[in-house]
Amino acid sequence: MQGDFSRTTFDPRKHYSAVLTQQGRVQLDADLNEQGALLLHQLRTTVADLLGPAVAPAVGGGFAIDAVAGKKPQEDLRIPAGRMYVDGILVENELDTAYWTQPDLHLDPTDPTSQLPQDKPFVVYLRVWERLITALQDPAIREVALGDPGPDTAARAKTVWQVAALPVAAATTADALTEFATRLAAFRPTGQLRAHAKQPPAVPEDRCELPPDSRFRGPENQLYRVEVHTGGPAWPATTTPKARRGHLPGATFKWSRENASVVFPVTALHGAVATVTALGRDGKLGLEVGDWVELVDDTTTGHVADDTVLADPPRPSPRLRQVLAIDAVDLLVTLDHQDGANDCALGAHPFLRRWDHVAAADDGALPLVEGPWLDLEDGVQVQFQPGSGRRGTYRRGDYWLIPARTATGDVLWPQAPDGPAPQDPSGVPYHYAPLAYVNGATIDASPRKTFRPLGS
Repeated sequence: MQGDFSRTTFDPRKHYSAVLTQQGRVQLDADLNEQGALLLHQLRTTVADLLGPAVAPAVGGGFAIDAVAGKKPQEDLRIPAGRMYVDGILVENELDTAYWTQPDLHLDPTDPTSQLPQDKPFVVYLRVWERLITALQDPAIREVALGDPGPDTAARAKTVWQVAALPVAAATTADALTEFATRLAAFRPTGQLRAHAKQPPAVPEDRCELPPDSRFRGPENQLYRVEVHTGGPAWPATTTPKARRGHLPGATFKWSRENASVVFPVTALHGAVATVTALGRDGKLGLEVGDWVELVDDTTTGHVADDTVLADPPRPSPRLRQVLAIDAVDLLVTLDHQDGANDCALGAHPFLRRWDHVAAADDGALPLVEGPWLDLEDGVQVQFQPGSGRRGTYRRGDYWLIPARTATGDVLWPQAPDGPAPQDPSGVPYHYAPLAYVNGATIDASPRKTFRPLGS
């Protein structure tokens, strides 16, 4: 999540059960956040072990997909209120809703990628994930007693549920569920990342005399975020810079030294000119001409990675935008282009998210090339590599966090005998539950499993 964190420390492989605070010690955000993660891990694992991967209570259960009165299943679907557990995560729907009006997935009826499949059977499934919510999205988080606007203090993790449809070729429910599981398995990324602070070609015997470019040279501690922008396979090694213009032969990535937490709320958007509420507290957290930004709101945030992979036709990643001019008096930010299809709705909490890379691909991000060490800044380097096969695949929105520390002049990264260990993405974790199989006018709701309370 793109919060202003020092680092994230939860690792289920360490088998920690609690964070124990000691007297007179410094309090760190990472310790408090790890305690919450430990409790959630234990609770969700227990629930999943007891109930199974995806199940609804027989009484009070929701998401029993049905047809909307007077409409075909291909036109709309009814989503009844109730709750469900997906991989141990409690998913709640307070009110009856429909496919086109679900609260956490903003759909455009004119967008082909939002339509339910019209000419083939499909599996209706529930997608569950978590997103960061700050006072920008929910003003009630901010304590007004601290001043106006005041600090935003702690953020929140929100459980997001979305009902989506996957077209399949199978003519039976059993075959459709097999095809659904196969598609999800293929959707998992295989690319990995390594990170370190740049080392010289030959380390001298006297390690007290290392060259200045052999370590992290940043003026303060940072939490770097490397995130996949456009998903897909890594770029072919033979791709030349000239061939990179005009199309994307592979995945791209972007990076931020602040975990992508530097954002600027937008109050008006006229073409390529955005009016923001502020330009940052200082130069470190501000906006400058030449910066690359992402125009984000609740609508764009809701369209996640498998919209690109599983949807037909696939949904492209929005192009990042470069800042051309800044009017500090009227708080106007002029961007390098206007794209009406990706412009944000002002009622959906729009903001500009700053990224710190220098773009080199057509989507405003960087080519994702496996093999060579790639420079970020101040001695920090990353290396993409395939987890299996000749080229790795990368999923839009997946990310790695790299804490850099001035005290050691290095990054905090797991080590292997031959150097930094390759790591899978830190997230985003998506969880899935099949709900129904639709073939023509028939809706088979048997994929949705139920359970009865132990005391019943």
